[in-house]
Amino acid sequence: MAPSTVWAERPDVVVVTVEVVDAEDVEVKFEAGAMEFKGKVDGKEVTMKLELKGEIVPEESTFANTKRQVQIKMKKKEEGPYWNMLTKKKVNNVKIDWSKWKDEDELEGDAGLGDFGMGGMGGMGGMGGMDMAQMMQQMGGMGGMGMGGMGGGDMPDMSELMAGAGGMGGDSDDEEPPAAEPKTDA
Repeated sequence: MAPSTVWAERPDVVVVTVEVVDAEDVEVKFEAGAMEFKGKVDGKEVTMKLELKGEIVPEESTFANTKRQVQIKMKKKEEGPYWNMLTKKKVNNVKIDWSKWKDEDELEGDAGLGDFGMGGMGGMGGMGGMDMAQMMQQMGGMGGMGMGGMGGGDMPDMSELMAGAGGMGGDSDDEEPPAAEPKTDA
């Protein structure tokens, strides 16, 4: 069985995430032009061998089993342009990890890939040093975009507006239905 897999790259590394939960006996073997994954999920053997589009440095390539997935980080032999494909031929179970992908022209300073193998929120790639308090403060300071003014101080009372709407005298489904007329034998 070939596991569902996603990948992303930077000029110097390729990151592959094998989406297997609670994988046991995980082995990842690196060769200059290939990567092989083996493991067990629910007692079933899961394997995958990928013939890579470019070459890697096996000694500098690593993996981490987070119990929610297996993250593989392969050091490219030559830093430089993107491969734009992980393998020489299309592999159906391998897709691009858009949450980690950055185009070459978008790279600025630290083009990190999150907290590789260091926990985080499994599959979310870490928060990259984001200061949530600062982000919330910035959101609150966006002038009219904040939540101020929602208290009703500047909002007109809708019931007053509806009173002059003619024939709409309130919420019609709160009224009782008209009483049934008694049945008479005529």
